[in-house]
Amino acid sequence: MRTHPHTGSRAPAGDAPSGFTLVELLVVIAIIATLIGLLLPAVQSARESARRSLCSSNLRQIGLGVLGYTNAKKNVLPYGSFYSSNNPDGRRGSGLLLVLPWMEQGQLFDAVDLDNFAIAVDDMKIPGTNQLIRSVSIPVMICPSDDRPLVDTATQTAATNYSASSGPTGHYDSPNCSCPEAMALNAYQIPKYPPSLYGKPEQHSGPFNRRGIPFKVATITDGLSKTIFFGEMRPKCSNHHNRGWLPSNSGQGLTSTLVPINTDTCNPGAANPCKRPCNWNYELGFRSSHPGGALFLLGDGSVHFFPEAIDHSLYQLLGAKADGQAVRMP
Repeated sequence: MRTHPHTGSRAPAGDAPSGFTLVELLVVIAIIATLIGLLLPAVQSARESARRSLCSSNLRQIGLGVLGYTNAKKNVLPYGSFYSSNNPDGRRGSGLLLVLPWMEQGQLFDAVDLDNFAIAVDDMKIPGTNQLIRSVSIPVMICPSDDRPLVDTATQTAATNYSASSGPTGHYDSPNCSCPEAMALNAYQIPKYPPSLYGKPEQHSGPFNRRGIPFKVATITDGLSKTIFFGEMRPKCSNHHNRGWLPSNSGQGLTSTLVPINTDTCNPGAANPCKRPCNWNYELGFRSSHPGGALFLLGDGSVHFFPEAIDHSLYQLLGAKADGQAVRMP
């Protein structure tokens, strides 16, 4: 007989101490694992929802920047970018630079000397330092859902996940990374133009372009609430977009609604050039890391999530600024 440590009474010698058996322990572990398996998707969904909300807020901030610039310039929009050649005087940076003063980034804007035509804006440095302006990361230009580095150390370029829309403006095909199938999308241009693209202002159907042409708000006859201004993109999926927020040839004002949302061009080693980020057509579409679609900023400052399955013709009408057709929001 054993003596109970507190009462002094004796328990039968054959009684075993209370506790979990191995089987019971395995059952408890299995239950815990099941609960974790059930809760993990919910936690991931909640995190993605928070990231998407922050991404939406970023687009609204860009919208306020565009509005501030437009008001200051008497109803003239910023250009998408200014890239007319490889010469310094033809590389005046992206339109995101112009809206910085209205996004609490006035000091960074002041570091750029737009009157200095001896050097491209892309290559300017913060005065008194050796730091390239293009390497400065701006939090409001980053969507937390994407998996790109904030700064590409090889090229010293800070990323952005948002691009100014050229609407249903046609694209070329890269001779070194040809994707001929994508050229069929030019049939959806609004208005229709032959293959010599990007030249005249009337050939740019969206509100922005990369030729340094600033459109007036009055040219958006379809209404600001029915016209895409900015949308999400993924730098890793486009050689143009991978150049960051400042450089002139970064895809700003060149990103087209002709390309279906979330078209996959994220594999640089793909056998099919249409899957690579180098083809000049599919790469210049809107895409995001959010499941099922991407976020877009409209001209009235509102942000909408458009699904991948959006009607393609409707998508073009939302991209065009003056198609003259009635549009029902998806």
